[in-house]
Amino acid sequence: MKRLSLFLSLFAFVFLVGCSEKDSKKETTTEEPVVTDEPTTTEEETETETETEPSNPDLDLAMEFTNYIDQIILLAPEEDRIISLYDSVTGVNYVNDEILYYTLLDDVLPSYRQFVVDLESIMPKNSRIQELHELYIEGANTQYNAFTLMVSAIEKQDMDTMTQANQGLDQARALLRDWLYEVDAISIETGVSIQ
Repeated sequence: MKRLSLFLSLFAFVFLVGCSEKDSKKETTTEEPVVTDEPTTTEEETETETETEPSNPDLDLAMEFTNYIDQIILLAPEEDRIISLYDSVTGVNYVNDEILYYTLLDDVLPSYRQFVVDLESIMPKNSRIQELHELYIEGANTQYNAFTLMVSAIEKQDMDTMTQANQGLDQARALLRDWLYEVDAISIETGVSIQ
């Protein structure tokens, strides 16, 4: 991540220095313009022409991916906290349905719902990053719905609903695993480190 920050800082520095040199040359030049028979372009026309030049799609993907990962990194600690809460009352840590129920109802569900809202507020501009992010949102919503089913299963003491909840958790894990594979693929393709 430090390399990425350094790269972005250097890129911004080079861009700003390049722009400032161009502007300083304009101010220091006092020569009269040379009159030729060729049509001249105004500064406005030159700026318009450069604005319409096609951008580098690889650089755009790398920049958008970097921005996306930076936003995800901000949300990651909260997701880790919520999943740790869930893990603290399931599996080998399971004590009884009551503890599981109240942990889900009071802590996991409201926190994870807010996490999903925060996740959905991320709006990547690049279509490939949008598809990637939609996969994460789908996985997170699937997991949230599984937690909700689990609460319902405990309330009703219904094993079929609990089975559905566990299947939902499995499906969410598969979606989130696919998301991670795609994150790795884009990281390798763009050279953007995610560690």
